[in-house]
Amino acid sequence: MEFKDAGFFKELLKIFKMETQEHIQEMLSGIPEIGRHQGTDAQFGVAETLHRAAHSLKGAARTVGLSDIEPLCQGLESFFGLLKRQKVTLSPEFQEVLMRTVQELGGLLNSMDDEGKITGDKTELTRLIEEVQSKTVELARSA
Repeated sequence: MEFKDAGFFKELLKIFKMETQEHIQEMLSGIPEIGRHQGTDAQFGVAETLHRAAHSLKGAARTVGLSDIEPLCQGLESFFGLLKRQKVTLSPEFQEVLMRTVQELGGLLNSMDDEGKITGDKTELTRLIEEVQSKTVELARSA
């Protein structure tokens, strides 16, 4: 996405970076929390927070032109939506995958330069995106 006003884009990027840290932290603290609350009434609230964080991050990434981040956020959002509706359970193995995915995403977004270009290596994140998406589809089919 091209912005004609460089000052506006710089301010938008600054806000995006702050928001990103909040959403990443929400997910990093919420993923283990959901494991502790599976099958309880509290699961909905925790899963809703995770779902909202992934959805908000997806929209924010789109706003600053990071379209390659959107598929990951969509995969996370879809999985958290299934958790919210209690259609799936979170296995310890998949919890670890989600944690690594969110950590990798946070690290990659932290590598963004002042012009909104991600300078880090996307290889591991791409692999994790595929793993989250395929596991989500698999779980959704069995739900």
